[in-house]
Amino acid sequence: KVLPDQKLKSDDSSCKTSLQEPTLQSIPESVLQYQRQLRKIRAADRASKTNVNIQDHLHTVYFDDHIAVTDKPSGILCVPGVNKHKSLLNLVFEVYGSENANDEESPSTAALPRDSMIVHRLDMDTSGIVIFARTRLAMSELHKSFRERTGTKKVYEALLVGWLDIDQWIESVDESGGREGDMEEVEETVDKSKPSEDVVSSDDTESLGGGEINLPLQRDHRHPPFMRVSTPESEAEARLAVKDLNHNGYKKLIAKKPKPSTTKFRILSHEKWMGHPVTRMELIPITGRTHQLRAHCAAMGHPILGDLAYGFFGEAHPNGGFSDEVMSKMSPTSAAFELRRDAEDTVRENGRTMCLHARQLTIKHPVTGEQVSFDVAPSF
Repeated sequence: KVLPDQKLKSDDSSCKTSLQEPTLQSIPESVLQYQRQLRKIRAADRASKTNVNIQDHLHTVYFDDHIAVTDKPSGILCVPGVNKHKSLLNLVFEVYGSENANDEESPSTAALPRDSMIVHRLDMDTSGIVIFARTRLAMSELHKSFRERTGTKKVYEALLVGWLDIDQWIESVDESGGREGDMEEVEETVDKSKPSEDVVSSDDTESLGGGEINLPLQRDHRHPPFMRVSTPESEAEARLAVKDLNHNGYKKLIAKKPKPSTTKFRILSHEKWMGHPVTRMELIPITGRTHQLRAHCAAMGHPILGDLAYGFFGEAHPNGGFSDEVMSKMSPTSAAFELRRDAEDTVRENGRTMCLHARQLTIKHPVTGEQVSFDVAPSF
């Protein structure tokens, strides 16, 4: 039996059907603005009241003379934000940093100032593996490896709202004859008994299917600084918005081209979280765009549980940028309005943060050159 390599495309011009009310885009703009501002206030309040400390928030996975690997809890920042709240970087520096950074020392042993230890970041509500450099040599080699994407591999695990069913996706494409403008014809290329080399798993759990999301992403000019799937319409609107800003004094602004964005995924299980159907998903970013996994999941019709930006009443464009009409065609298992609303209510009532976890990080050790892998299971 084979699995589909399901490939999504962002040309949505042929989709003209509508959903039954209510829909995400039927919510009045005044309600959306109110909810977005309320979320900002709650997030700022949560950040200011969190007592970030070593005992509760510094979970060391591995350390040596050159690197420190941690399991970041959800709800704290990787680096100090604009309000200078204490972050994971502060804790790492307290334990693994040095106040005596010296430029004249050998790069292999020279300690780093605090702000130079950071190699990569996770969003505040994303949990999981974060690596820090302890020496100048480690910093230089790790930055190069992450920038060039050589010898590094990241695997995430997430809970998505609703049950994403690959079989229903295949049936939908078959019934439509592989609609051009929605998604490419299914290519059956991944063998279920022999997973793709790009699909890394920490256990031998048999998956329920998998595939690939190919959706270019662009900055959302309506909801900055968030991302959205790029469509011909959104690109035209972005160019017009930049042109208007140029005429009003913002001479240096330019319209940036959308960037190709690819995510591999594997469905691990269909579950219930607090009574709500969710899909446990393994996600592998092939490209490394801002908010790529969050925007791609939302564009599949299954936002990540607890995502305050790309989920229900989120600050970003709903459905990752697609209209409700497009979602009804493109995603036959798209989570219903009521499910998204009820799941979001339960998330808030239970103090749950976003269910996205950086589960596995594989790197080439910056000094020894050895391939090393770190794996930490999620809390959800």
